Amino acid sequence: MLNLQTIKSLKSEKIWFFRFKKLDKNTYLITNDVGKYSFLTEKEFWDFISWKIVSWEKYNELISKNFIKEDNYESDMTFSYAKKNQFLAYWPSLHIIVTTLRCNHKCQYCHAAVAPMTAKNMDMTESTAKKVVDTIFYTSNPNLTIEFQWGESLVNWDIVKYIIEYAKVKAFHLKKNLTFALVSNLTLMDEEKLEYLLSHNVHISTSLDWDEETHNFNRTFKEWNSFDKVTYWIKRINEEYEKRWLNQKVWALLTVTKKTLSRYKEVIDTYVDLWLDWIFLRPLNPYWFAAADLENLWYSAEDFIEFYKRSMDYILDLNKKWTNFREMLSAIYLSKILTPKDPNFLDERSPCGACIGQVAYNYDWKIYSCDEWRMLWRMWDQNFLMWEVSDSAEETYKNMIDWETTRVMVQASTIDWLPWYNESVYKPYIWVCPIHSYKTTGNLIPNFSKDHKKFLDYSVLDYIFSKLRVDDDKKVFENWILWNNNDLFISQCEVI
Repeated sequence: MLNLQTIKSLKSEKIWFFRFKKLDKNTYLITNDVGKYSFLTEKEFWDFISWKIVSWEKYNELISKNFIKEDNYESDMTFSYAKKNQFLAYWPSLHIIVTTLRCNHKCQYCHAAVAPMTAKNMDMTESTAKKVVDTIFYTSNPNLTIEFQWGESLVNWDIVKYIIEYAKVKAFHLKKNLTFALVSNLTLMDEEKLEYLLSHNVHISTSLDWDEETHNFNRTFKEWNSFDKVTYWIKRINEEYEKRWLNQKVWALLTVTKKTLSRYKEVIDTYVDLWLDWIFLRPLNPYWFAAADLENLWYSAEDFIEFYKRSMDYILDLNKKWTNFREMLSAIYLSKILTPKDPNFLDERSPCGACIGQVAYNYDWKIYSCDEWRMLWRMWDQNFLMWEVSDSAEETYKNMIDWETTRVMVQASTIDWLPWYNESVYKPYIWVCPIHSYKTTGNLIPNFSKDHKKFLDYSVLDYIFSKLRVDDDKKVFENWILWNNNDLFISQCEVI
């Protein structure tokens, strides 16, 4: 920490606001509000704050990264800050539609608490679907994504098709850019459905939990072999993408359970063997079935970070051998660190995407602040219902945006006012999750010293910044964010 005398002696007329952290005995990391960073030796750090900079190279770096004030520093920082946070200029872009709660799987860690295949009363009707689409198109955002998920979207196929066709007509007349995403376990996929989805440019997502034994254990499916089904369709869909010269692949997400931790190489090799471009190493969330089966599924935060580090070391080695393969959580953070624009990953921003970035429309007219809060409805918690779909789409939209749930979620997920979070060197990159805090502590506002999620985020960022100090690793990371594809679209999607 800096003592009071040192703080008073800072050359505030020359040095722009920054945060800092001592990484090791001779290295400091400094960051600013637009996400720029620099590594300083201990001598450079003390020279910097006392305005005794000797190195011309370091001086130029600190100017270029807005740590040192020049004549236009206020306008430069204002522009950079606005660009970094431009996602706040518009209302929801991601609109999750739950066309059914029915599902043919019984996943060990299911977050959605799906309904059995016989529960046809839990399907969305065409009347509700029309009202939902009408409501969506009242948003001020020019770029819309409609995502179908929870339970198995292909179960209510006719409504999926109806929404796609009706929404495309609305988008044409209202001049909105419209994208579709379908989340599916792929067991009900067939050639006719695939042709329809590809012809309407619907991005397809699924879950892949490593090898056959682990996948089938995690994602129980009594009718067929779930692993065989999902891997067949991943290959088939990617084959069709290639035939049509589409620069994309199926999005497959991994959910890490206790069974996964010791087999990180096998997990990654499975993805590489399927010619997938990336993997998302995501820990379990404490919702529904995942929270109920602690013995078989859960692990400590320290265990997950060790798994993450080993996985990342292996992925970096693959990249140095010319295997283009990314880890997506790291790529999202790297985009925040190395580019002037935030990738708008709705789960990793401040304020978070709930209400103002994404909205979840349940099959039964109810509208929730995000899909995670919709999951809590299945746990008999209605505290974060935004509104209900009505005959007047305009009234529905205005009410749900102006409702107290929206205001509470924005306040609870904005870290600028949260003690310790705001002071952190990682403040430009991190976020807080009100639902995670609510489920783990009973309070929407996180407790910094007990925040399990904060520990994971900080540990991941510690790893990333340690690698950014190594030239070969930094080159790999820079290459990740230069790939010209649509993979970061996953930043607006969840996978079952």
